Amino acid sequence: MDANRSKAAAPTAPVKSKRDPRLDVLRGLALIIIFIDHVPENLYSFYTMRMYGFSDAAEAFVLISGISAGLAYSGRFVAGSLMETAKRIWRRAGTIYGAHLFSTLVVLALATPFLVRFGMEEFAELNGLSWLWKQPLGTVAGSALLTYQVSYFNILPLYIVLFAALPALLLLGKRSIGLMLSVSFAVWLVARYFEVRLPAYPADWAWFFNPFCWQLLFAIGLAVGIANRRGKALVAFHPALYAACVAFVVYALWWRLIGEYNFPFPAFMPDFIADTSKEWLSLPRIAHILALAYIVVYMPGLKRLLSLPVFEPINVMGRASLATFVTGSLTAFAFQILREMTGVTVLGDTLLLLAGIAIQYFAARTALARAGKARAAAIPAAITPPPEAAIKRSG
Repeated sequence: MDANRSKAAAPTAPVKSKRDPRLDVLRGLALIIIFIDHVPENLYSFYTMRMYGFSDAAEAFVLISGISAGLAYSGRFVAGSLMETAKRIWRRAGTIYGAHLFSTLVVLALATPFLVRFGMEEFAELNGLSWLWKQPLGTVAGSALLTYQVSYFNILPLYIVLFAALPALLLLGKRSIGLMLSVSFAVWLVARYFEVRLPAYPADWAWFFNPFCWQLLFAIGLAVGIANRRGKALVAFHPALYAACVAFVVYALWWRLIGEYNFPFPAFMPDFIADTSKEWLSLPRIAHILALAYIVVYMPGLKRLLSLPVFEPINVMGRASLATFVTGSLTAFAFQILREMTGVTVLGDTLLLLAGIAIQYFAARTALARAGKARAAAIPAAITPPPEAAIKRSG
């Protein structure tokens, strides 16, 4: 067995002072891929992750988010400050809710009248915007309730629900990681078997990302983060398992390249095995992203590689993921409209996507700078004694 891999699998004390660049760079890369895929039919969208396996960048983003949540919150939760940590988590969920509501209202208030003015009602219909003039009050109410979701703006509602449920998952994980994963899997299984889903009022469809199913992938990531905080690996390195993961990823690649979208299983097999549904997060999609994650985690030299300065812009985008995603969603939507109006060229797509990635990078950089200033301003206020205490000490 490779010595470096043995060290990676061995239990080690968690390091709080330095972030693992793999998480931030890979999350930033997932956000870039999501941005490219959110400008549909552009040349580069035919070469992203979704074309080479059962899962895509959405699964990667949710899994990494679960890992990050485990690293960020499980230590405090286990230490005993349960309510304080829960409030901190729900405040974060509130921030995400505000970001989602902002981006949705921007699209509804600015883009929809523009589309009607220039005769792009069909484009508005395809993206779910026509509900604004079909049921204006229902659309506004649905936006606030997270039921109404514009196309390509439906990841954050899932994320909000996952964060709202995070304290309960952490409480289960505090007792037993196995218990948490068992409950999560049971919820996924019930949702798939009985087709439990959330309505997309006032539209006549359901949430694109079914939270009852997608919570399983988030919980798996959370389990990885909790185990890491305890100085352990959730699944240690084993050559046979690594080889099996590589074989499965290669198989998924082959199956995609021959143009099929379902496993070659008999018709009597249940859907959660035989299909690759994204809404219901089918088993092949989960297995594929977990196989990729296992390969990446134990890939020798990757951590050192992603620490190189050339990856710093992507690292920045991954660290400020909310700012990156919101900016990317609005930019991608604007680019969709622009492409509809001006036509499509390879050069045009290249310039648009490069400009969009640059815009996201500067938005992320600005968000991190503001967060740093806020923390710096809070530190003196926290350590400066009140006037009464200062007077007593001077006397």
